[in-house]
Amino acid sequence: MIELQQDVSRGTRKLRRDPASRSAATWGLVALVLCAVLVAACSSSDGSSLATRPLSEILTGSVEMVDLTANSASVRVDTAVDVVCSVVYGTDTGYGNQSTDPDMGGLPHTQHRAPLRGLLPDTLYHYRLQGTGADGTVYVSDDLTFRTPAGDSSAEENGQNVASLAASARVAEVSSTFGDSSAWAADNAIDDDPRTEWSSAGDGNAAFISIDLAETYELTGIGFWTRTMGSSAQITRIEVVTEDGTKLGPFEIPDASRMYVFPVSVSAQRLRFDVLDSSGGNTGAVEIAAFVGE
Repeated sequence: MIELQQDVSRGTRKLRRDPASRSAATWGLVALVLCAVLVAACSSSDGSSLATRPLSEILTGSVEMVDLTANSASVRVDTAVDVVCSVVYGTDTGYGNQSTDPDMGGLPHTQHRAPLRGLLPDTLYHYRLQGTGADGTVYVSDDLTFRTPAGDSSAEENGQNVASLAASARVAEVSSTFGDSSAWAADNAIDDDPRTEWSSAGDGNAAFISIDLAETYELTGIGFWTRTMGSSAQITRIEVVTEDGTKLGPFEIPDASRMYVFPVSVSAQRLRFDVLDSSGGNTGAVEIAAFVGE
């Protein structure tokens, strides 16, 4: 509030601000300074705004949808410049899900492969690719679509998965965890969520994970879904060992597109999954399962 006051002794007028006005003026100055800082943060070193460019400007080929199943897929794309790539996807243009290229280094590169998981069969999906260059330039694709195939109605029910957190199973031991991070924790392999995964810290063929079931079960099947980084981290053969030393397998894992289930007949409470063959690197699993018949 500003008051106009008459100074009788001097015959002059002066402005007087009350405390509330001084406080408002101070906060107004702070707001202006913050705005200036934000503008500077969103600008490049030469003062110009950082660009958002069409992804097509740096593509060296077409965007490919590979390993497409009723419940998962992978987006593969190559770029002419190094970028950090991610994909947003969902059943409409609101997307709602995001996947990043599982390159464990987290650094810009030119060959990208992002897994899309937890999909519904026979459903149209929208997706958009986004890549960020080292100079801060963001490359964005148009909205793209794909449809998942219908589920295989002839597939047999595997039974109840008792090697899951929901069934009170737990990870007893693991060879390592990449970055000792919860983002790649061993529990991700038994959480019934194909959007998460366990990754070792470069264990390659030496990777293993041991799972304790809630009790001893008569198992009828073993399931394993390998993670992949495209050119590395993909497991092609495993062996499973029970607590009494019984060996199951070896089991061949054809690809990383889904979980493969192998029939067994064994009584067990602890299962150790050992990698026998892989493409090396940060091997691990998207999901692991142990089934009991209905």
